[in-house]
Amino acid sequence: MNANSLDACLTLVADRRRRRLLDYLQHNGNGEVQIDALVDQLYQVESAATDDRQMSQDQLATQLHHSHLPKLADYGVIEHDRERGTIEYRPDEQIEAVLDGLPKEPSLANP
Repeated sequence: MNANSLDACLTLVADRRRRRLLDYLQHNGNGEVQIDALVDQLYQVESAATDDRQMSQDQLATQLHHSHLPKLADYGVIEHDRERGTIEYRPDEQIEAVLDGLPKEPSLANP
């Protein structure tokens, strides 16, 4: 593991929403996952974690499409098929090792 790839990995997992996405894909991503279903699950988990809903489901979907999914795709940990509305997880040992070393928090896998 070189320092540049570790820095990129840590930057990628620094965001709670991306960690939740990666956790869900890692544990439920046997093949492709529909983005709409992923947004629904993420919205439920985040709504349960806070008393007030700071973001609508549409806003969450927009943020995923414009920020989080491109970052995950650029790193190579997902393949995002915009036309089909799917994401396919590409396991990455470095990402998984970092995630395994972090404390557990509410996830999409166990809402």
